[in-house]
Amino acid sequence: MTPSPTVLPAWHRHDGADWHRLQAIDRSMLGAPVLYLAGSEGSTWAGGGDRFDLRADDWLGGGTLRNSFYVDPWAKLSHARELGLVVDVRGSLRLRVMRATRGQAPVVLREMHIDAPMRGRHVLPLGSLSALPEGSRLFWHVDAIDGARLHEAAWCTRSTPRVGARLAVLMRTWGRTRDLQAQLERFAQGARSDPFHAALLARTEFWVLDTSAAADHLWPEADALGLDLRVMTGPNLGGGGNASHLIHHFLVRCDAAPAEAPDEVLILDDDLLLSMESLARHWMASAYRAVEHVASLPVLMKSQPTRVWEDGGFWGRLNFKEQGGFGLKRNMFPHLLKHGLSLNGFEHLDEFGPLNHCEYTTFIFFALPLATLRRIGLPAAFFLRGDDIEYSLRAQAAGVPVITNPNLAAWHEPGHSYAQEYMAILHAVLINFRHSDSGAAEFARWFEQRLAEHTALDDLEGARLYLQVLEHLQDEPSALLTTDFDAHYRAALPALQAARMSPLPEAERQRLERDAGEHGVLLRPFLYPGYQPDASRYRAVVLVNAGAGTYRELPPVAPADRLWLMRRYLAALAAFVEHFDALRARWRERLAVSGGAAFWAEVAARHADETRALAHAKFRFPPPPTAPAAGEPGPPPPDADWPAALPVRELRQRIERELVQLARLRQGAAAQAGRAPQQHAGMVGPASPLARWWQGLRRPVSRAARHPHPGSPAQPLPADFDPAQYLALNADVARTGIDAALHYAQFGRAEGRRYRL
Repeated sequence: MTPSPTVLPAWHRHDGADWHRLQAIDRSMLGAPVLYLAGSEGSTWAGGGDRFDLRADDWLGGGTLRNSFYVDPWAKLSHARELGLVVDVRGSLRLRVMRATRGQAPVVLREMHIDAPMRGRHVLPLGSLSALPEGSRLFWHVDAIDGARLHEAAWCTRSTPRVGARLAVLMRTWGRTRDLQAQLERFAQGARSDPFHAALLARTEFWVLDTSAAADHLWPEADALGLDLRVMTGPNLGGGGNASHLIHHFLVRCDAAPAEAPDEVLILDDDLLLSMESLARHWMASAYRAVEHVASLPVLMKSQPTRVWEDGGFWGRLNFKEQGGFGLKRNMFPHLLKHGLSLNGFEHLDEFGPLNHCEYTTFIFFALPLATLRRIGLPAAFFLRGDDIEYSLRAQAAGVPVITNPNLAAWHEPGHSYAQEYMAILHAVLINFRHSDSGAAEFARWFEQRLAEHTALDDLEGARLYLQVLEHLQDEPSALLTTDFDAHYRAALPALQAARMSPLPEAERQRLERDAGEHGVLLRPFLYPGYQPDASRYRAVVLVNAGAGTYRELPPVAPADRLWLMRRYLAALAAFVEHFDALRARWRERLAVSGGAAFWAEVAARHADETRALAHAKFRFPPPPTAPAAGEPGPPPPDADWPAALPVRELRQRIERELVQLARLRQGAAAQAGRAPQQHAGMVGPASPLARWWQGLRRPVSRAARHPHPGSPAQPLPADFDPAQYLALNADVARTGIDAALHYAQFGRAEGRRYRL
């Protein structure tokens, strides 16, 4: 392992104190741009993404999902206390930090003006994290005055991170090597573009178990990434089995060299999208960890980048759909938190503010201390589906809370098939045997409903899936949850591929959904289609797997075939109910054993001949820029392309001085003529537009003018008009003392003035 300093270097030093970076701008633009930064038209992202150029009166805001600072994970789970915002800027600008909470409008927390003719870092102290209201979300907002260039904005603390913190990232794959390598390349690119990221990756080791058939030939250039990377290959034990097989070998290495063992572990999926900045934020959260917990993040969909798939979940009991109580009786599927939430706008961002305690989270991103992993054990011997649920419930039973951190985010695409449903339900029963109080009656009712739904449609393949679950649970010699567990799945899964689904282009799917009723077609999801007693009235029944974009038209079924399957199904269910207590005791024991270190040591011994190392690369800091050869032009100096500043503030001040001088001259002329001045300072003549502007503003403001009647010709004010913010954003109007609503209605709207942040 690469030796490195025991203490991370400070990111900035100010007034004799070290400021340590917690999170900075995530500029990766994974997912959708709306999730990253908001800005006025014309604000540009220049220089290959390393800076933001703002013209006079441009603005840029970080009040988005990826660049808001959610306070609760830091205030409640870390030892970080004093908070500040450090900006790396040049130019003239106003910097504000806003605070928002659920159900409340944002308010200004702190503000500062910066005039920096040269690039430099400036600190805006924000006080103690613990002093902020619970559920707070902070974000920064920059208004350029004469033009500005923002290089970085980072939330920092003066608290010191834990000495000697190290992180191990564990990834496994089967058939998705290219996706996994692309994710590693994203991390490596982070080291090349940001020295802070490089410092973190120097203290991070990556472990990869690639069980693809051609794995031996897929890692010839592992060293080129420049990461501390170990690549292994071995038998394919499924996503869950591969995870535990990899963890076993990782722990063996930790035991052999305890002084070099990392203290934090992160399990990642092979096909997620995760930015280097998200990994860095998690890294720092681990370095400041003060409370033992399992951490994950909001997972969004690759196909719909602004839609949340899950933010953790509750298993069975808190489904909120079947009068679910808070006891330990569970059904057979999860309730995903924030599932389907759209983040196209900003109205739902504060839903992530309160610290999200959940019951389980996903192995897409699953983080915990090494000591916690050793205490809980390894994931159970599940081939796929449910391994993360069982492991999370086991952690909770051991007193370890499970949370999600909204300062992080990843993108992943869900998938469903008959084989995955078989494993999901088989493992759901095993999980509930150990982690619920559900009795035979609850299980029987659930399986009865599945039989009724699928046989009403003549979907015998769908019903046969649940029949297999019942029969395999009663197969005592089964290899399920034994050290030869993969043999069970290799024998069971091929039979579930008999029901072939055909590809369905998106346009055809939309047409089918639109015209189904007109053509006598009953269109239902292939899983959980609902009870359809009138299905026989339709000309055809089509089952759709929307996530995979596939469909299957059900063929006619002979009544004898349907009745034979129903009799066999009900006989298996009756036997399951009759022997329920014995079955539960047997599977509880097997499940407990399969999560132990001794179990996985035996699995590793069985597959020792197939498991071997493919590569071991060391971390390398990116090389510094090379000096140009003799006669070649060198790199341009920093900010060489800095545009000439437009002196907007100076011009405004000059105009104000001229108006004051003009007013004095007119007042003097009026006094000499023996009459009082009839026109306000700044008027050029009775018929001039400037005169009408000032006259209109200085008249007494009536209630009707402030709030025009709906039937009046005046256009009503916007519903979100904020007079205080309008005056704050338009200092020239504020100095006149004019009513904000009247000015906006008569002049500001036509002039295109902003009335709120």
